[in-house]
Amino acid sequence: MQRIFLAGFVALGLALAACGQQQQAPAPGEENPAASAPTLNVNIGPDGAGGITSALSMDLESVRAAAPLYDVALVEDQVEGQPFVAITLSSGGQEVFRALPTSDGRHIHAIVTRSTQAKSPTQESVGAARFAVAPPEQVEFCLSEFVDGAAGFACSTAADGTFWRVYKLPDGYDGPSDPFDAIDPDVLHDATLSEMRWIAPRV
Repeated sequence: MQRIFLAGFVALGLALAACGQQQQAPAPGEENPAASAPTLNVNIGPDGAGGITSALSMDLESVRAAAPLYDVALVEDQVEGQPFVAITLSSGGQEVFRALPTSDGRHIHAIVTRSTQAKSPTQESVGAARFAVAPPEQVEFCLSEFVDGAAGFACSTAADGTFWRVYKLPDGYDGPSDPFDAIDPDVLHDATLSEMRWIAPRV
């Protein structure tokens, strides 16, 4: 009798375990919910930045609709002492992209990034990539530029390029930096990527 009871108990336990396994099995198409969850767009290149691909209206609603996973906010900014309002796209409390307005303030003129989260089309990131690894066909046109008060330069495919990489020359370089052709070629390959810019199509 005891054997029958124990055998029945074991059989019941196995049945319950099997039933529990069936209940815990994911439904078809839900094997990995995380795989289908939307991911933050951190890409910037010739076609856009952060999911924005056109000269949107310079307002929070338009930017939020194009980049819904970002925290979008208005911020005060300035260029050479001239104030204007920019729009930031942030994640986890860190700014990833900043949208700059056209001269009339109505549309996005450009989106820039100095975030290490952002990635170029070849997966370069600010602060890590060097000019030496940039695809030659994407940096054919370069202009001298000051970067954080130091010598640097910006490069694109042409003067009207839509994607620009901005580099800072190595610390301690005291040679000529303007025009670009005057920069010592031996130090160019060590210049560090410090900013990336996407220029929006004209409206």
